[in-house]
Amino acid sequence: MAIRLETRPSMLRRCRGWDYRQSCIYMITLVLADRRSQALGRLVMPGASAPGTEQAAPGTEQAALGAEQAAPGTEQAALCSVLGAGAPSISLSPAGEAVMREWRDIGAHHPALKPLYMQVMPDHVHFILQVLRPLDKPLGIAIGGFKTGSSKAAIGGPGLWAEGFQDTILFHEGQLDAMFRYLRDNPRRLAIKRLCPELFKVRRNLKLPLQAQDRPLGGLGLPPQAQNRAACSVPGAEAPGYGFFSAIGNHFLLDSPNKLQVQCSRSLFGYKRIPKPGGGSKIARDADGAPLVAFSSPEFEEKRDALLAAAKHGAVLVSPCISDGEREIARLAYAAGANLVALRNMGFSPLYKPGGKLFDKTADGKLLLLAPAAWPYQTADKPMTRFDACVLNRIAQFLAADGAVEINYKGMKPDDIDRLVREAVANRDGSTLP
Repeated sequence: MAIRLETRPSMLRRCRGWDYRQSCIYMITLVLADRRSQALGRLVMPGASAPGTEQAAPGTEQAALGAEQAAPGTEQAALCSVLGAGAPSISLSPAGEAVMREWRDIGAHHPALKPLYMQVMPDHVHFILQVLRPLDKPLGIAIGGFKTGSSKAAIGGPGLWAEGFQDTILFHEGQLDAMFRYLRDNPRRLAIKRLCPELFKVRRNLKLPLQAQDRPLGGLGLPPQAQNRAACSVPGAEAPGYGFFSAIGNHFLLDSPNKLQVQCSRSLFGYKRIPKPGGGSKIARDADGAPLVAFSSPEFEEKRDALLAAAKHGAVLVSPCISDGEREIARLAYAAGANLVALRNMGFSPLYKPGGKLFDKTADGKLLLLAPAAWPYQTADKPMTRFDACVLNRIAQFLAADGAVEINYKGMKPDDIDRLVREAVANRDGSTLP
């Protein structure tokens, strides 16, 4: 993934240290200046009725046109199995058709650019573009020209598009195929959001109980050797009682009587990491996007197997997703169709939606993403501090209840940790919890 500047909106940020004149493949996103207008088309959902949709007409074409076409087969069958009557599509408006024509002609204006694929959605477009040879000017100049030309073709002048664009640079093998699949799947994901709006609505100030334990924390439901026995436990004498969260997904997962906390020391498991363009490092992945493992211990593997076995039988896993081991267990839980409550160390943007596999987990009602209400959203990745980790681990203990585990907070006093929790889950209006 590209490294982003920290303070600018996503449509204006660029990869730090990357020369945008270089030959590469890019995925570009443009959004309408007025997204509520849905000016580029309408969702067509065969056999279903939802706000902003139409019944499919015979011969309706997919809006995803370009050099690469979505082939019928297993992908279409998967869409039909989810929605029952057929694959959703986008019926283009005259403005959407004008944008598509301009896209097909982009190579005539810029011979060094090869259009690979475009997916038109009602309020935005995604397209994959290849730069065949080094450009004289940065790619943004050509994108600006496309925005000007398509706006004039669609509405007779400027004003169609919002400022800027978002880019993803496809550096590695396997990314291009994954991006094709993601863009082709956009109408299906929009249909699911329209059919199940509550699962994809960011809730602010969701009030949840955070109860202290009347016993030492121990991770009931796991064999003793799989529990995280440590030097100290936090009895929670000053637990908040309840707290406020930003949330998206199925909050009824927390009503389960069988919840288990996921907790894994960094010393037990780790992913392989490689340098990132522009500095820093990132997790190395194979051609299918799966992370590569650097080391794994028998203790981690036993804990992993015990948690996944419990999840297979209906337990809800509650994870702060801090360490690589916790992320690996969450990844395997996604793949196995398990129920998961995942904590985040910052809130959600107004238009946030889960991406990739998280989207399908949310649609299935098997995922809840939670962030403490007092921790706001920010445009860049938020570093995970020691204090963040302590708060998220402590919240996971409260939420997991009888399924919590012991945690060694390494010198931090219980009262200090609970004070940090109380501050993090305070009401967003600034009031503290009683």
